[in-house]
Amino acid sequence: MRIKDDEMLRKLGLEIRSRRKALRLSQEKLADEIGITFKHMSEIERGITTPSVIIVARLAAALKVTPNDLLGFGASAENMHDPRILSEKLFELLKGKPKLQMAFIKRLVDEVARHTR
Repeated sequence: MRIKDDEMLRKLGLEIRSRRKALRLSQEKLADEIGITFKHMSEIERGITTPSVIIVARLAAALKVTPNDLLGFGASAENMHDPRILSEKLFELLKGKPKLQMAFIKRLVDEVARHTR
């Protein structure tokens, strides 16, 4: 199954946003750090523009991950256990879900947490 380009760009943008927020960086700060404009950073996170390989490498370095982590080709074990990154990913996945579904998910997470202490 082939992933559409726009879907791949959207996922890349969400991954960048998630990791940026986990590090408590603003778009402006990250953009400045990697040498691009705020507008370009915003467009990358929204999946509107395709970042160059150089920009992906700079983003990965600034976000303390590998380019593979950003592109979804592999997740580093260290980041998979970082509660900030996991919570940001969960937030993105759950955003806009109905209240009943959210209540069910909360109960499920509470139950898992209770049994894994």
